[in-house]
Amino acid sequence: MTTVLVVDDERDMRRVLRRALEGEGHRVVEAESASAALDALQSGDAPDVVVCDVLMPGQSGIAFYGELVERMPSLKDRVIFLTGAARDRSVHDEIEALGVPLLAKLEDLQLVVDAVRVALLRR
Repeated sequence: MTTVLVVDDERDMRRVLRRALEGEGHRVVEAESASAALDALQSGDAPDVVVCDVLMPGQSGIAFYGELVERMPSLKDRVIFLTGAARDRSVHDEIEALGVPLLAKLEDLQLVVDAVRVALLRR
């Protein structure tokens, strides 16, 4: 069974993503912040894929990505960003420069599930 780490400060968003991903047979680990996600990575098994909000209080998803890749380089190509600001050029450009997929929050949950499938092909 594959494990997906969902990092989002919105509890309802984590719940919706959990349901969609578990419905596809994935095990989901939730973190409400970048620091909680980094703590989870130290204490548990590495996830197969990370789905991460971009704009969060404290540490942003982009800063989290930098630390994640430093600690676990194998996850570099297995991160998917979600944001309510997907059309904000400054957010979009920074993520595009990283080469990481960016999806709009709640636009279509099937896109998230499909992006996780594609990321798993990169293992």
